[in-house]
Amino acid sequence: MHGAACKLAGYRHHASQLCLKHFWFIAMRKEIVAFGKWYDQQIEVRPLATKALTSSVLAALSSVVAQVIRRKASIREVVSFTLQAAPPFSHFWFELLEAKLGPGKAALKTTVDQLLFRPIMIWYCFVFGGFLSGKRWTEVKDNLHRNFAKVVVSSWKVWPAAMWLTHRQRCRI
Repeated sequence: MHGAACKLAGYRHHASQLCLKHFWFIAMRKEIVAFGKWYDQQIEVRPLATKALTSSVLAALSSVVAQVIRRKASIREVVSFTLQAAPPFSHFWFELLEAKLGPGKAALKTTVDQLLFRPIMIWYCFVFGGFLSGKRWTEVKDNLHRNFAKVVVSSWKVWPAAMWLTHRQRCRI
């Protein structure tokens, strides 16, 4: 961007700073592409370990971001959220769907996923997360009774579209 365009866009940086940022982005793009190729190779060679590590790292980061937003830090919560995400359950689930339902059929796989697997995974998160946070079974059970149905219904507002795209992508591979 130049002069007036920078001011209109709300930038107050000098043109040379913008050029450096643009150069940095181009340099990082090469690194990102290289990382993507390495990651794809790891998925092929070590699918379970790669998926478990990826979901754990993403879960830990999302927990940290949520805690920063809430301004409440809890290492126990980060560990709990990370351990809940570590097992690569979806890897086996997608393989089972593929084996039982065959290739393609993204809409059918999404429906089966949302009606069978997702409620089980949400239940798992309630129970495992409750125990990891130090709750007794009665507290976990009460939380399930109060919130489980609401969370399942809420998940159906977003996740069917994400799962449908995932199944469509798997059909192309």
